Formats: sequence, structure tokens, C-alpha cells
Amino acid sequence: MEVCYGKGHSSLWTYKVSGDEITMTNGSGQTYTAKLDGPDSPMKGDPGITSVSVKIMGKNALEETDKRDGKVIAVFKMTVANDGKTAKASVDDKMQNRTTAFDVTKQ
Repeated sequence: MEVCYGKGHSSLWTYKVSGDEITMTNGSGQTYTAKLDGPDSPMKGDPGITSVSVKIMGKNALEETDKRDGKVIAVFKMTVANDGKTAKASVDDKMQNRTTAFDVTKQ
């Protein structure tokens, strides 16, 4: 299953689930492949994030934990609506101590 979600044209994420792995790519050149509910995996293309882990948080939700050198720096959560066309997302920025919530749309 491959799904693209984005917040406008500036931020487009593609998620592909294959078995127990998820691959994310985006227009900025960031990419990772991680085992769902597994250990940290390397993030490529982002100098600020060195690894990620991804957990399934129910039927339509995931939680991505971003780390720099083993320290959690952000937690991204996304819950896809039942229609599959929209999603609610948030980023809990641990470095700035703030959370940003936003809506995303399937492209």
C-alpha cells in the first residue's frame, strides 16, 4: 500500500507499507525504511535527524519518533480519517517545547 499525504504543495510525504516495514519519502529528500513497532532506523537526507522509529497506534494512526544521536527531538503523529482522504497530524517539537497540529490531504 502506498499513500501520499501533504499539507499543500510544499510538504508532501509518501508512505509505503510492505509487510512489517514502512518507507517514507518526501520532496525534501528525506527518506527512511523502518520496521513497524521495531527498533530505530536511519533517516537519510536530514542532517538534524539521525534515526526514527515508527509505531502503529491503532487502525489508522502512526507515531514517528525522530532522534538525533539517540536523543528524542520530535514526535510526529498522524491519524487518517475513515474515508482515507484526510488526516490529522501533529509534531511535538521537543527542542522548542511546542506542538503544532495541522490537517493533511491525500494527493
